[in-house]
Amino acid sequence: MAAQPTQTHQDAVAAEASTEQHDPYWHTSHPPSTPELPSYPLHSELTSTSHLDSKSAMETTTPRASIETASDRTSKNKLTARVHFFLVFSALCVSSFLSALDLTTVSTALPTIVADLQNDAIRFSKHRPNTPSPLPKPGAGGTYIWIGAAYTIAGMAILPWTGGLCEIWGRKAILLTSLFFFLFGSVICGASHSLEMMIIGRVLQGVGDGGIISLSEIVVADLVSLNQRGTYEGILGVVWAGASAIGPPIGGIFSRKNRWRWLFYLNIPITVLAIIMISCFMNMKTPKADVRSKVKSMDWTGNALLILATVGLGLALTWGGARYKWISPAVLIPLVISVLLFGAFFYLELFKLKNATVPRELLNNRTAIGAHLTSFMHGVVTMGIIYIIPTYFQAVKLTSTIMSGWMVLPFSCTVAFVAIGFAISIEMMQRYVPQNHLGWFFTVLGVPLLLLLDLDSKAATWVSVQVPIAIGCGILFVAPQFPVLASVAVEMASKALALQLFFASFGQTLGIMLAEAVFQSSVHKSIKSPIIQTLAANGSLPFNIEDISSPYSMHFSALRHLSPEASHAVRSVYNSALHDVWILLIPFAAIGWALCFLIKELEMHDEVDERFAADVRDEDDDPEKNALPTPKVESHEMKQKHQPTHSIETQ
Repeated sequence: MAAQPTQTHQDAVAAEASTEQHDPYWHTSHPPSTPELPSYPLHSELTSTSHLDSKSAMETTTPRASIETASDRTSKNKLTARVHFFLVFSALCVSSFLSALDLTTVSTALPTIVADLQNDAIRFSKHRPNTPSPLPKPGAGGTYIWIGAAYTIAGMAILPWTGGLCEIWGRKAILLTSLFFFLFGSVICGASHSLEMMIIGRVLQGVGDGGIISLSEIVVADLVSLNQRGTYEGILGVVWAGASAIGPPIGGIFSRKNRWRWLFYLNIPITVLAIIMISCFMNMKTPKADVRSKVKSMDWTGNALLILATVGLGLALTWGGARYKWISPAVLIPLVISVLLFGAFFYLELFKLKNATVPRELLNNRTAIGAHLTSFMHGVVTMGIIYIIPTYFQAVKLTSTIMSGWMVLPFSCTVAFVAIGFAISIEMMQRYVPQNHLGWFFTVLGVPLLLLLDLDSKAATWVSVQVPIAIGCGILFVAPQFPVLASVAVEMASKALALQLFFASFGQTLGIMLAEAVFQSSVHKSIKSPIIQTLAANGSLPFNIEDISSPYSMHFSALRHLSPEASHAVRSVYNSALHDVWILLIPFAAIGWALCFLIKELEMHDEVDERFAADVRDEDDDPEKNALPTPKVESHEMKQKHQPTHSIETQ
């Protein structure tokens, strides 16, 4: 009995040495002789020991003294688990706030940005008469759509790659890289005086935003086990919804000539704050390998196919119905090529590539497939509504951009409260299927209610119709992640999250482009009516009627200066186009609910991926407690043997 504590310590050292011998890729900063205890307060369990006699205490104390001295020197500057969690999670909230704020402020100010850049192009062509003619008018629907599309397509293209990149280079490196991309993109956009410069900045912002969104979720998964993550997912949802709520009013305030640039400059201090917090406080375990091995292990083939497919699809959806007809070669060729590239991507990823971005384990059961597909459908419906509903208030109700921002507060605030409430309910109930079905029920109910909005809708109407769809969107902002992660092993969490966010982002991009295409197509048909043509012929419309075909093609304030007859006619055109968008989204909502029935209730993990866990010092600095025998450490191979099988079986 007397020698048992010493033997336990030796076993621990031997086990850890075996782990490093078989798995040298993963690096921890703790010395080999001091295996780490589970660090986070949400997952930690204190290890108790039996009574030690004086002899065993002496045997244990002597070797531990020298070991602890070395450990103290290496861990002296480390944060405790609680402090580290608070600081890192706060930094993730700042990053999420930044992403949502940029999306909502810029979308609100887009009419001003488009008009200002168009004026710059005209002035430039006048000063240099030998230059080509000015860029196409925004109302023509072709080129200026890329101010928004470049951002969303770039973010969507990079999302699946982030899951693999952060496993190769570490969470901190990829998150900081994403923040720097976003920072540089914001500076370029703020200084832009041409469409080309603006698109370059938006592409950089989009790449950074994709990394920020993905790494925020992945790091939370590294810090908190799935069965305890509801509260924190809810908090991130509140942060996102809060930024979405204040974004439109801020965008409206700065929607004035040359002041829109401050929307991008506003990102700079927030991004710098996030970079400082991540650099100073985030301390996660990182992979240990030489640069050549890391570069070689990256999935270059798969991600090249994915990026090309995404850009091709973006071209087709952006030009279709706006710049070219849907049946024109300019639309069909990139559309067909993108479909073929997507097919090649998934075939290689699932069956051929060794270091796949989307390994087969992510899609080998019905629960995972159902959750990914519902994320896609939710993205289509939600972003189609978020993108287009401000147009109702500005073009139909004739409010200012600032007021339209306040008028969507019922939607934004409801999303925030519902997201955190139902995320906590998932944690408390340890179930996620009822919440997913409830979210789709409110979505299917809420989309048709938007058809009640018309020219004469009272405040009670436009407030109340926003609530049901907001409840559905709020629930589905957080609920699909739980079946995605419950259906795979914890070691696959980062790639599973990146794939789920890709499907959601894909849906959001498609939702925006479909809403834009249907809106423009409907307006183009309506302006050919005899009433609009007569008003245009007799000078009642002091603008080119082609300029009203886009949700951001002109300043809607011009409609307030029309005669009552002309104002009613143009507003009716917009209202009819909006109704076509709502009708378009109804089948997507119905299909989303049908796909939800693929999701089965699985047990949620109570562990995290220790390869990327927080590298922190113990909570308790009591030397006597630190001198207790170190618990036995399982090797990576042994952990895989004990991995729960329910998460990877075919459902």
